[in-house]
Amino acid sequence: MIEVQRRRTRLTEFGAGARDVVPIVVGALPFGVLYGALSAQADFSGVNTLLMSLIVYSGTIQLIGLNMITVGTPWPLVALASVIVNSRHVFYSAALTPHIRQLPMWWRVLLSYGMTDQIYALAERRYNANDTSAAKHWYMLATSAVLFVAWFASTWIGFEFGDVLKDFSALGLDFAIYATLVALAAPVMDNVRAIAVGVTAGVVTLMLAPVPYQGGMFVAILIGITVGVLSERWFPAD
Repeated sequence: MIEVQRRRTRLTEFGAGARDVVPIVVGALPFGVLYGALSAQADFSGVNTLLMSLIVYSGTIQLIGLNMITVGTPWPLVALASVIVNSRHVFYSAALTPHIRQLPMWWRVLLSYGMTDQIYALAERRYNANDTSAAKHWYMLATSAVLFVAWFASTWIGFEFGDVLKDFSALGLDFAIYATLVALAAPVMDNVRAIAVGVTAGVVTLMLAPVPYQGGMFVAILIGITVGVLSERWFPAD
């Protein structure tokens, strides 16, 4: 009976994750198609195009890396750009560690592979929800799996049919991904500390927007964390 209940809980979490990630998938599809189409135009093979989505799995660095490779940038610089752009994932891992440290290693490796900005936002919200579910990692697994399959498929579609779908991005579907992130972040901004961190990180990100390879975002995260730590002392009762 207990095992049956556990299976139901897992299925419930998995279903909720698959449902909640749909708006993000809608927003990610144009980017996947764009990457696939640009890869075809750059004379990348279909295998290399799909391998990049499989191994790198980062829309931003795939587009940046594709451009750098096309213009003949040495591979160490391409690798360095990838590390800089994706360095924010270190902070995502640190934030989620208290929730998943009890899971087996293979679970943690699996979840880390599927980590993106949007998946982190969904996972953080789910783990901080006020309930006693012990299967929230199934929620995270579902969001990661659905988004990855959609990204991989859209990459292939862009590569094969990029010319036909060249006006796909004009539909404005990519707006959904930003709207979803705003909707996920807004409920968390409910106290002085959260507002201070969010506003500071946002302002620094805008100020450092010209920094190449999203280096400004990395700096903004560091400053935001610092403000968060200090605000714990400034507003301890908030």
